[in-house]
Amino acid sequence: MSRARLVASLAGAAGAACLALAGCGGGQTQGAAFDSGWSNDDGVGIAEFQRSFATAKVPLGTDVAVGVSGKQLVGVPLDGGPVWTFPHALDGRPSVAGTVVVGMGAGELFALDARTGKSLWARRAGGLLRGIGDDGRTTVVSLMSTTGRGTSVLAISHDGEVIRQVEDEASIGVPAVVDTFAFLPWQGQYVTVYDLIEGRERARVLLRTQVSRVFVQGGAVFFGEAGATRLDDKIRLASRNQASTVTLPARELPGQPRWLGSGTDARPLKSGAHDRIALYARPTADGAPAFEDNRFAATYYRIAVGFDATQGNMAWAHAHDSDFIGGAAFVGGFALCDVRGNITFLDAKNGGVTGHTSLGKPLEACVVQTDALTRPAGPPAPSLAEQLAKAVTMPETEHVMIQKLLLREMAGNEDPMVTKALIDLASNPRTPPLLLDDARKALAARRNGVDHMLTALARHYDFLADVLRPPPVGPMAEALGALREKKAAPLLAAHLNDPADTPDDARRTAAALVVLGDKGELSALSTFFAHYRGAAEDEAIVEAVVSSAQAMIQLGADAPVGDAVKDAYTTDAIKPRLEALLRARKPDARQERGLRAEPRAGGAGAADPKKPDGKAAPAKAAPEAKATPAKAAPDAKPTPAKP
Repeated sequence: MSRARLVASLAGAAGAACLALAGCGGGQTQGAAFDSGWSNDDGVGIAEFQRSFATAKVPLGTDVAVGVSGKQLVGVPLDGGPVWTFPHALDGRPSVAGTVVVGMGAGELFALDARTGKSLWARRAGGLLRGIGDDGRTTVVSLMSTTGRGTSVLAISHDGEVIRQVEDEASIGVPAVVDTFAFLPWQGQYVTVYDLIEGRERARVLLRTQVSRVFVQGGAVFFGEAGATRLDDKIRLASRNQASTVTLPARELPGQPRWLGSGTDARPLKSGAHDRIALYARPTADGAPAFEDNRFAATYYRIAVGFDATQGNMAWAHAHDSDFIGGAAFVGGFALCDVRGNITFLDAKNGGVTGHTSLGKPLEACVVQTDALTRPAGPPAPSLAEQLAKAVTMPETEHVMIQKLLLREMAGNEDPMVTKALIDLASNPRTPPLLLDDARKALAARRNGVDHMLTALARHYDFLADVLRPPPVGPMAEALGALREKKAAPLLAAHLNDPADTPDDARRTAAALVVLGDKGELSALSTFFAHYRGAAEDEAIVEAVVSSAQAMIQLGADAPVGDAVKDAYTTDAIKPRLEALLRARKPDARQERGLRAEPRAGGAGAADPKKPDGKAAPAKAAPEAKATPAKAAPDAKPTPAKP
């Protein structure tokens, strides 16, 4: 007799004893399978089981999204099919596994066909639903006592017959079932392989990573929480931490999202922050332990981000129109469910949208299962720079922390589109201060996107034109100065005296004009210097005044700087710095042209090598600097150059 027929026979002959936790059912088993005094057999038992189990066919589950909308469940097959609804009171979130959906409410445990929503069975039960496993014929349910102590496990056939009930004080997490063997995780480190026919433990595995759930995916069985360990020929090495285990790379992410999470918690009916801030990944069913497509995805409210599953490098970013509250990874992509009841399919490699489907109703919670799902490729995805630019400029304040992370990623991207995105972010009056500071810092470090900067510098604050925040002049001035971009000089000079710009903008702009300024900028520099040399109220303006003076001296207009040193109107914080500039100003024009005279051996002058008598030629007076506004006194005479 086959094991399946034995199960049916056992279910028909089972007694009607009732458990206070889970109601009445078939064969009863009390706790021996969960004896914590078990001695580690170094993988002998689980290796023997794995060899016999290797020939079993692990069935694929239904690809489906199931949501909670008011007092009903709503579902839609992800590979095509009509939306279904099922009204029922709910005490907690439903679970999906294999081909069924299981929910609990008003003292009743019930199961539905995942594809059609058709009722399979219902029975009286108490406790809280932790999770389920299903292989297309049998459903195993883990129920937590309302007191938080103890677990009831029910194995129920699809026709509603209880095959086995197990009650124990151990906290048994989310189970799985294949071919009448239930896989039951407990105490954070064990998985018991439980024979549903014989009512005993068939084997046990000790794992060195936290484990509280078992799941079936892609035809393989996995034990997981902190990572995922595959049931294969290396499972005998699990106690030595050498089994086929994969974990996600360490990666700084806001909100500390979890991939699998604890399987011993009963999930609340309505989604919360941990559903909006979550991780999704799919371990490979065969070959070397890895993640499908070498990708994992993180959601943070309305933003989804894809990462390299080996190094944790950012691969793509998707900006959405509503909060994500559930999802799953499939081969080639991710299926993400949002509060509006829409499911969006994203390409695993580049984050491009490959399709949509909908549950048709706003949701309070959503559970997604993808097992055999495949999707055709979508249209070409935008570049990473474009994706980041869109995500980082989303206005909702709850995104600030993930946007700070995206900004750091953007800083290393040399695409000019990133420069434009940073300008837009720093120019938007709705940008939060925490994000604004990061955007300005990243923009100052840019060394490309010059055209975007020049375009932005042409704008000024204009309330009537709806320009409510001036462009980030200071950071762009710093970047353009480092690039020696002379085209920026007149645009920066126009901002130097703009009262809408900040003192920090003025400081950086004046410093850039020291490098970029020419005669055309002398008027703006002189105006700024004259206005602020006696009215500098903070260090930023002091530095801007000093830089403007330095630029003026380089352009030959050192007389106003000299006059300012003697003028009582000039602030004491500025005078000594102006004096230092004047002492360090460039040599006269004769020396600039490389005509510095060589001293004679006697030290009395310089010899002209073109004179046969070796006498020094008389030096010519330097021409008067036309740009110097100060006039000489009437009786002043040119001072002849010293020989």
